[in-house]
Amino acid sequence: MTTTHHGPAATQHTAPALAARLAQARRDIDPLLREAVDTLPAGRVREAARYYFGWIDPAGRPTTTLGGGKSIRAALALDTAMALGATPESALPAAAAVELIQAFTLLTDDVLDRDRMRHGQPAAWTVHTAPTALLAGSALLSLALTLPGLPDGAARLLADAVNVTCEGADADTAFESRTGITFGECLTMTRQKAGVFLGATAGVGAQCAAADPGVAGLLMEAFTTAGVAFQCANDLLGIWGDTARTGKPTGSDLTGLKHTLITVDALAHDSTAGRDLAALYDARTPLNSAQTAHATELVEATGAGRRALDFIGQQTQHALSLLERTVPDAAARRNVEALVTMPVTYYTAYADQRGPRP
Repeated sequence: MTTTHHGPAATQHTAPALAARLAQARRDIDPLLREAVDTLPAGRVREAARYYFGWIDPAGRPTTTLGGGKSIRAALALDTAMALGATPESALPAAAAVELIQAFTLLTDDVLDRDRMRHGQPAAWTVHTAPTALLAGSALLSLALTLPGLPDGAARLLADAVNVTCEGADADTAFESRTGITFGECLTMTRQKAGVFLGATAGVGAQCAAADPGVAGLLMEAFTTAGVAFQCANDLLGIWGDTARTGKPTGSDLTGLKHTLITVDALAHDSTAGRDLAALYDARTPLNSAQTAHATELVEATGAGRRALDFIGQQTQHALSLLERTVPDAAARRNVEALVTMPVTYYTAYADQRGPRP
């Protein structure tokens, strides 16, 4: 990971305004999500899906206090469509579809990664069993690709993106039994697992506006790039996240010896800290709390956190340049631009005091 001190342009959009926009997007699509999930047969799979979206608590009681995610992809589909001239109503099915697919990916990821917390509450698989969570994810994927009102070609675009996402998830899982993973390999995995689907979300928004394929292609590349930046911010939070805000234990990625953009960079660093970190990873035994704290210090000593912030800045600037080519009018692209520049704002809001700062 090369250090080039870019100051990411994330702070031009205030966090409260962005949070309000994401909350509004969730309210806009919530009726469609509920309608889709209610078509599933009554039983454990439907209950696991309802639990994931925060409509019921672990005991199955209706609730309004649990979250269902930040709805970034719903907002992206809606705002991309509107930036290109579509009405928000015409993009609602696409926005709901991408959130259903996001649910599929996260329900599956939590099982594969054995993550016990999601959205500040016990992960669905810990409440409804791993098989039920996986089945719920598959059911939501099916609902997404058959949702009424999708623009022509959307199901194919989203299905192709899901295939790439699965390829990335498989590579991520394979990393658990490997050593010597290069930053390039990890970047490819991240682009597949986190970038391509975000790009496809922008592409579906463009389809809602019947945009020129060239415009749609540039938007997809812009948000594939932004997706890598988002994942890099998540990787930072996997080490320095504030548990009270992220809902996951601080240092969870190091505890589980995860290979992320941050840890792979640190492991490859030619220093005592890099070699000591590699020794912990080579033992292939999950770390206890003291070892996790030590591993965090080692990562910090390699400078990987600082380089990650610079990398996010590079990705953000590239995505912004592509976005300006597709939506030249600054006012029209403002909401979409806020999503491009979100990763650093997001990281800063959710990191604990020990994490590197922009």
